[in-house]
Amino acid sequence: MNTSEGEPPARSEDAAFNEVLRHYITSIEQQIEQAKRTLALDVLPALRSCGVANIEAAYSGYGDSGAIEGIQYRDEAGTRVDRTALPAPVIEQLETALYEFLPAGFEINDGGQGTLTLDVQTAKVTLAHQENYTDTRDSTQEFTL
Repeated sequence: MNTSEGEPPARSEDAAFNEVLRHYITSIEQQIEQAKRTLALDVLPALRSCGVANIEAAYSGYGDSGAIEGIQYRDEAGTRVDRTALPAPVIEQLETALYEFLPAGFEINDGGQGTLTLDVQTAKVTLAHQENYTDTRDSTQEFTL
């Protein structure tokens, strides 16, 4: 570190960190926007034409590993739509796009799990996420003898 005793870090270090952080956030925002475009322009029209009204994708992760574990397709009545009735390229685009909505770090340490719901009719994605963590509570007692 380029600091003398008692002096705060140089402004150039702060600026460099902020620039890296800005770049990272911009990159994530661009990935989400691309996923939204793919869903809106390519995936949703194909799903509508196949009678799919709702999609629910369950995901989970921990210990540096995680994935979408299953996707259910349903029609307007809530009846399951057979995945094999959907074009394979649409399923691939959908799954790729859904990963962009997963919370960063859901697979790290104790991990997390949740559900992504895609309402095909309203074109809205809803994320319901639970984060796992280990908690430690310390206490001290003193006894006089």
